[in-house]
This record gives sequence, C-alpha cells and structure tokens, in this order.
Amino acid sequence: MAILQPIHNIAEVFSKKNVKTAILCPGSRSAALTISMVRHPDIETFSISDERSAGFIGMGMAHVTGESVALVCTSGTAAYNFAPAVAEAYFQEIPLIVLTADRPAEWIHQYDGQTIFQREIYGKHVKKSFELPADYTNADAVWQIERVLNEALNLAQVHPKGPVHINVPIREPFYPTAEEEITFDRNVRIIANAQIEKKLSNQFWNDFKEIWQSCENKLIIVGHRQSSELNKTLQKFSEELGVPVIADVISNVNNIDPILADVFLSSKNEEFKRKLKPNLLITCGKSVISKNLKIFIRNNRPTYHFHIQENPDLIDPFQTLTHKVEVSPEYFFKQLFEDLDFLSFKEGDEEADSQYFEFWNEASIKAKQKLNSFLNETDYCEFKAIRNVIDKLPENSIFHVANSMVVRYSNLIGLEKGKNVEVFANRGTSGIDGSLSAAVGSALKTDKIVTCLIGDMSFFYDRNAFWNSYLPDNLRVILINNHGGNIFRIIDGPSKQPEVGEYFETKQNSSAEYFCKENNVEYFKVNDETSLENALNLLHQKTNRPVVIEVEVDGSRNVQVFAEYKKLFADFA
Repeated sequence: MAILQPIHNIAEVFSKKNVKTAILCPGSRSAALTISMVRHPDIETFSISDERSAGFIGMGMAHVTGESVALVCTSGTAAYNFAPAVAEAYFQEIPLIVLTADRPAEWIHQYDGQTIFQREIYGKHVKKSFELPADYTNADAVWQIERVLNEALNLAQVHPKGPVHINVPIREPFYPTAEEEITFDRNVRIIANAQIEKKLSNQFWNDFKEIWQSCENKLIIVGHRQSSELNKTLQKFSEELGVPVIADVISNVNNIDPILADVFLSSKNEEFKRKLKPNLLITCGKSVISKNLKIFIRNNRPTYHFHIQENPDLIDPFQTLTHKVEVSPEYFFKQLFEDLDFLSFKEGDEEADSQYFEFWNEASIKAKQKLNSFLNETDYCEFKAIRNVIDKLPENSIFHVANSMVVRYSNLIGLEKGKNVEVFANRGTSGIDGSLSAAVGSALKTDKIVTCLIGDMSFFYDRNAFWNSYLPDNLRVILINNHGGNIFRIIDGPSKQPEVGEYFETKQNSSAEYFCKENNVEYFKVNDETSLENALNLLHQKTNRPVVIEVEVDGSRNVQVFAEYKKLFADFA
C-alpha cells in the first residue's frame, strides 16, 4: 500500500457518499488530495486559484444542487481565505466539505513555511471540525480516517445542513513517483446515516387548531430561501383560506401575487398599520430583508407567534416569539392545510373571512400602482433600471441578487407571479464579498440562464470570480455602476456625516470594460433607458460566453430619487 493511500481513498469515500464535485486550489501540501480528486473517475474537479472566490463558487454549486461540494486548499493562510464563504454557508445552511492540508502538529509554530494554527480555524462557523491523523501506516489510523470522513459527510447533510471542516496533516513526499499508480480502495468503509423526519403530536395539532380558530387576523411571513413544495402549499393558504403571505423577494414564494409590504409599511400612518396587526403570526425561513416589516411586527405584537424551523437554535428576529416548532416548514404547512381542509368539510364549507386579507392585498395593489407610476414618470436612474431588469428576467431562470442597495430595490419591486424565477442571495451574513463568485458557481451547475444583479463595489471586490477557465456561457451580469457605495448616502446615519464621501462611500472610477476583454467576457455599456432595453434582450438569447451589461448611473440622482420615493409613501394609507 502506498504511504498516502488513506489520503487517496478520501476521494473514494467522497464518491460513495455522493460528494461528486471538488473545488481545488493549487498548492504542494495538498498535492495528494488534488491528484486523487482529479484522477477519480466519479468526481468533477475545478481548479480555482483564489481561495476566497473558490469558496463562494463551491457554495453557489451546492446551493443549486443541494449536494455537498468539497473545497481543497494547501496549508497556511490559504485556509483562512475560505472563511468568508464558510461563514456564509453556515448561516445559509449550505453543505460544504472543507479540506485543508496542514503540516504535522510538531511543526506548527516552528518558523516553518506556511504554518498557522489550522485546527478549528473556522470556529463556530462550521457544524464541526475534524482532525485526521498524520501517520497512516497503523490500521487504527486508517479506521479513524474512514470513520471521521463518514461522520463529517453525514453531518453536512443533516438538517440544518452546513459546512464541516476536515484538517489533514500530510508529511512529505507529497507527489507520487513516475512509477507509482494512483489507485482507490473500492472496499473503503461507508457508514449510512438514517434520516429522521420529525412529526408533531396529535396534542400539538389539537392545541394549535384551537388557537387558529380563536384568532381572527392570521399572517404568514416567509424568510430567505424556501422550496417549491412549500411554495405550492402557501399558495393554497393565500388563495383558498384567505391568509396573507408576506414574502421577501429572496424567499422564492412566487406562486402568489407578491404583497409589497416593504413599500407600504414605510408609512408613518399608525392607524393604517394597526389594521394590519396580526393576532396569530406564523413565520418560517431564514433572514428577512425588510426592516420595515421587522419594525412593524415588533411594534404590533401578535398574541401568538409560531416559528417553524428545523434548526435547533432559538432564533427570534421579530422579538415576538411564543412557540418554536422544530419541524420542516413543508411538513408543517402541508399537514395544517390538510387538517383545516378536512375540518371545513366536516363542519360544512364556509367562505374564509377575507377582510384581513383584503386589507393587505388592497394596500399592496395600491402601493404597486403608485410605485410603478412613480418610476414611469422618473428619469433614468438605478431604481428604474433595476425595475426594468426584473421585468425582463427570463421565465424558468435563476436570479442572483447581490447585497447593499440592489437587493433592497429588488425587494421593493418584487417578482412577477408565475415566471418561476428562482432567487439566490448571500443573505446569511449579507456581505458584499462573493456574490459574483456564487453566481458563477450556480451557473456552472445548471443549464438555466443565471442573471446576477450586482453593484459596482461588490463586482470589483469579487472580480477574481472571472479568474478561472470555467466561465459559463449562461451567465448574465447586470452591473449597476454608480462609482461608489451609494447606499451610504441613502441610509440616514452615514449620509449626515462629513466623512461620508471619503470613508463610507469610497468613490471609484473603475469600469468593467477592459476587465471583460481580459477575461473573454462579452461586454455592453449602458447609460440611458433605451440602450438598457436593447441590452436586456441578451437575457433571453444564447451566447458562447458570459455577458456583462454595465449600467452607468448618477449616484447623486439616485439619492434624490430615493428620497422622493420615501416622501411619496410617508403618509400611505
């Protein structure tokens, strides 16, 4: 057996545990891991030089497929450069398998090259950290390696899913000799993990249905990233039971007409908002973009607030939680609808009391009409440009929306019902890093058109997303370039400070034109509404390379338009 045979067998365990994709970052200490992944017939590999970008590309892939994706790097600070993506994956509950090559323990902090403290380097941002033995000749060490691999790979896929870290100390020699053949032990030990689906007791359902029937005003709020199965069930709650469903653009609840709560809840009219107060609130999903919605619930506290999540942590962003229900939202809402449907049949069909629903729905319709009229009458600006982009998104496509102002604009505008546009956003930590790389990763794992809407600071911060040989031709990037972090002139705090220009907004004069030429990316520049409309036709056309549409806008004009928008809805009722 080759000295590094247990290391080569990691690839075999991965293959048998359905980890079929590996992102490999160059380095010598990780050579055995890289070579075995590349030479394994069942693993697709990608070589990405920048670990920070590589981490987000892998995360984007895992996001689309739901399968675990491996990240591999050499020792030293390379491992730290995975950290932003690992943290994002942790809070988004995305399964990454992070393999960091390392020196053996006796060489740590001995002035040897590329050595840092790698054990548990990601702290609380992984589900668990594991350490493999540095010596592989002992049978117990081989047993330990296989046991640890099984535990780590199983754990990544247990709800809530998430990243795991495996630190791999490797001694020299790292590379096989010319005569050495890399083989894989097909008899590696595989330990299956039985998935348990949690169910609720009859007593819970009886108690809950009593609460349901006692509450006149029932409201459902859906956070980040839900499944198509839940989407269909929530459609029944909205259309058949008359329960308003409030869902951010990143929730993927797109089978119902969106209620643009973020728009009209900015109103200062407290009497109007009191009519919208729920008695029973049911929430599910992760983060919610709308600050207006969070403030509204905190100020109009429901009698009952049930939060449905498989995550065992107690999470309460609305500060109103009364009941935590640790089951999947798909199961909860499906079972609840079936029970209510049967109860309605048993007691005789009655029309749902829709007055509360109509309050929400009429406010949303009125707000949407008012917002569209406002944007139609407004000169070319980023708010209007983003509305036009969202209107042109292809059916059955993927929409990657980056952070800062673009995701806020998108949430104000909402998605058209029935277009089946799946939305992705790095809202686990909500940072600007990695949005472009995540979109690249997603596009590499789907045949659908992937449209990435991104601001200039996020785009240029993550430009190494294009520094690889795998750029997908189904990627369309809409770059909103206002030449700075314009959000800091829009939100109240920094906009009133004398340092806003140099230290918050950080003006820049960069353009994506030459960057796109260097990377063989098709490029179009837009500086008015007509040229934008023409360029957006590319969202529906096949091309042989990615496309970047750079939309230049005036930052000062954007601030003015957003201030006018806020005044327009200040007294909304």
